[in-house]
Amino acid sequence: MKSKDRGWLSLLADIGLVMFLTFVSFLALLVGLSSNLTWNMIYLAVTVVVMTVTYFYGLIPGMLSNLLFVFGQMILALYINVYLKQNVPLKMAFWLILPGLLSGALAMMMSQQQRLQSDNHKLRRQLIEQGVVDIETNLRSLVAFTTDAQVYIENHRRFGLPVTMVTFKVRYYREIRRLLSDAQNQSLLRTISNVLAVVAADNQLAYFWGSKDPTWGMIGHLDQKQAQRLVEQLQQHFTKAIDSHQELHRFDISLTTGIACWDATMNSPYDLMRQGMRELEYDV
Repeated sequence: MKSKDRGWLSLLADIGLVMFLTFVSFLALLVGLSSNLTWNMIYLAVTVVVMTVTYFYGLIPGMLSNLLFVFGQMILALYINVYLKQNVPLKMAFWLILPGLLSGALAMMMSQQQRLQSDNHKLRRQLIEQGVVDIETNLRSLVAFTTDAQVYIENHRRFGLPVTMVTFKVRYYREIRRLLSDAQNQSLLRTISNVLAVVAADNQLAYFWGSKDPTWGMIGHLDQKQAQRLVEQLQQHFTKAIDSHQELHRFDISLTTGIACWDATMNSPYDLMRQGMRELEYDV
């Protein structure tokens, strides 16, 4: 799907949300102005059921439910007028219209969001098949790193922007791995990956390289001081995440970090990555 189409779908979803909230506001206002509390509560409960049908099954089942609701209201009004000899207040007529409008707005919003989600899943599947995204952590892989780093390096050559690679590993991972179950190990990998995803800014990309000796990396236009602040921020988030984890808080888990800055002695993205790996050895 083209970015223009995605933007259009997102706009339609937003319009549907605004319409839905507007109709809900009208409904709340009209219910407040009406004095028939009992009937309003009954009709409101039915409307919630209709909205639920629309949410899970789509526009057509939702509209059919609305037609049944309208037909039921008409039968009830006829019974009250003919058999009970009473008049149904005209101000209750909004229940004939608003539930249908709510269903239409909700269906519009949900259909566009579902199309966007479907496109996102399709794109993610393509990235995984191409080896761009690691399936376990949802972070970018070594394949993606080589391409991404070339862009950062080119920006450095053109505009003089600094390029820095920050690498991370679990300190004494092999020893800790023996104490962890497979589920706990996967949870640890996901926790670190989630921390990187949270800390990474818009102009920074996070990577995961291999599960046997798990290594994470982050590249961005950072100088040495900015990279150091990024490391400190990540360490704080990681410590907080581990301490609050239901199982991992029992283990003494910490990260080793390395910071490598692109310089004139480097020729390829792999030089930057290897330097980052070497810097890990000094963090003991």
